[in-house]
Amino acid sequence: MLKHLKQSKALTLVISLLLVLSLVTGCGSAPASTTPAQPPASQEPAKPETPAQPEQPAATAPTVESNTLGWDDWSAKMKGTINKDYYIVDLRTPDEIKLEKALEGSINIDANATLGTGNTDVIDEKLQGVAKDAVVLVHCKSGGRAKKNLQAFLDKGYVNAFALDGWTAFDAKGYFGATKITASSEQLKPDAWVAKMQGTIGKEYYVLDARDKSEYDAGHIEGALNFGVRDQFTVDHAATIAKVKEAIPNKDTLVLVHCAVGARAKVAQAHLKAEGYTNVITLDNKITIDASGNYKFE
Repeated sequence: MLKHLKQSKALTLVISLLLVLSLVTGCGSAPASTTPAQPPASQEPAKPETPAQPEQPAATAPTVESNTLGWDDWSAKMKGTINKDYYIVDLRTPDEIKLEKALEGSINIDANATLGTGNTDVIDEKLQGVAKDAVVLVHCKSGGRAKKNLQAFLDKGYVNAFALDGWTAFDAKGYFGATKITASSEQLKPDAWVAKMQGTIGKEYYVLDARDKSEYDAGHIEGALNFGVRDQFTVDHAATIAKVKEAIPNKDTLVLVHCAVGARAKVAQAHLKAEGYTNVITLDNKITIDASGNYKFE
């Protein structure tokens, strides 16, 4: 009996020890998590870098060179109504305008008396109220003064000011034309001009007398045609050119032009060349002609 009791206590002690051991073991290690691992949050694919845009070049400031145009490009800017959609500035002297006429509505600035002396304030006075971005078309007689003084208009802020590189031609009815003339080879002194008289007048070459009819009647080169500047070309260009075409049908024929001093001859030359006559040579000198047709140079 005593032996059985001892065995029972020993068994109870063993069981108690096993329970304590299991508790200690369970507290020492946390149970493994049964929650499945979450995948890392998805990330949007990286966008390719936008290539740097090249800097836009600043607008090129207008220059005398870029804003000097031949007749075709210059006259193409005469769109709309003058003094509204565009403006024309005539840099000739009053005497030139009196002889050669001018386009109605154009603004006259005598460049010789103003811009040529450093007076650029005249531009502000004459163009008062004109927007700085307006089309301002500048011309003179041959193109020299227009190109020389264009910078003054650009300096005043008229970025659309353009100079005409050409010789102008006008009449009292509103005709306006221009052409390119090389003065060194197409406006000659007496010896070079007379040397062009080769062959038969009225056939191999023509002489065009640009003086008034009364001057022509008082004495002229035999065989010369009379188309006066003051009484024909600047009065009605179209009517005069029609007569010239009838008398000189071939526009490539040599035409030798003279007046009394040389100024009117250059006006007639501009009218002829503006109409497509390609071989027009003026006498840049004084000439006197007697009633018998004899001529001499001064």
